Amino acid sequence: MIQESTRKHEVLYGVVDIGGTKIIAGIASDDALLATKRISTDALKGPDDITKRIAATLTGLKDELNLSGSTLSGIGVSVPGPLNTKEGIVHFTGNLKWVNYPVAERLRAECGGISVHIDDDGNCAGLGEAWYGAGRGMKQMVYITVSTGIGGAVIIDGQVYRGHQDLAGEIGHMTIIPNGPLCSCGNYGCLEAIASGTAIGLQGKQLLLQGKSDIVTSLSNGRMDEVSAETVFLAAEQGDSACQAIIRNAGTYLGIAAANLAHVLNPEAIIFGGGVMQQSAVLFPIIASEMNRHLFKIQQDRIQVKAAELGDKSGLWGAQRLIVSLTKKI
Repeated sequence: MIQESTRKHEVLYGVVDIGGTKIIAGIASDDALLATKRISTDALKGPDDITKRIAATLTGLKDELNLSGSTLSGIGVSVPGPLNTKEGIVHFTGNLKWVNYPVAERLRAECGGISVHIDDDGNCAGLGEAWYGAGRGMKQMVYITVSTGIGGAVIIDGQVYRGHQDLAGEIGHMTIIPNGPLCSCGNYGCLEAIASGTAIGLQGKQLLLQGKSDIVTSLSNGRMDEVSAETVFLAAEQGDSACQAIIRNAGTYLGIAAANLAHVLNPEAIIFGGGVMQQSAVLFPIIASEMNRHLFKIQQDRIQVKAAELGDKSGLWGAQRLIVSLTKKI
């Protein structure tokens, strides 16, 4: 534990990871997360309520660290996109229902004018893994997060590749099945619409509604609101063939997406994170097999498929790297 007298002379930052169901906020130094706290997102209360609660949480963490008189050098925020990172605006996000919301400006106002910088949650998680997690030491890697939605990042030489409009890395919105299920972005057949935690859960709900899985019915007590991706994985583990097919399909689609990325980018590794990948023991063999099936022979088994190492802190570490690099112009 850093002593109070030392800590007050450190450069300190606020770091925030905004998700569809939870928010993690923290106080960080140049190389450590000093304190963190989870709060619920409560998206239905609106974005201004979220920024107010984030500001209050950061203030509370400063008090816990006896830093009430100290000023943070900046705040880095991981948030679902697509975004305008220069202006700090979220163009839209299906899970939070934000449209053209100036999150950096609003959070800056709530935090007394402290500089606030945002980046896409996939970019932040990828940046965190590149610097502190499974991608350490790699020059080229792709990060894919499979959770409520699907996001990602392309990392080259330790930096996020952003593309012409700052919209690179929207891996979840690659079209995998033309005319497939409707995605929250408005397109059809996106990877997110067929292989995310939400998509897996929706397919489980359909089994319940159609009476095609006694195990799902038992696990959920027959209640639609009790069926989630976790329910589908549990039912599959108990031998439910319909749920096993849902998982096999999700892994196959993720493997196809990985192969597409491998052909375009030829990275050293494709790193998977997010809540759904807690089931990596089930999914990785399917993903790797399907990816290799679509690659050139010379590529097969030469591109690593790895699990993220930072758990639900990937985005927070990425927010830390974001604000440190911008503050110190690294």
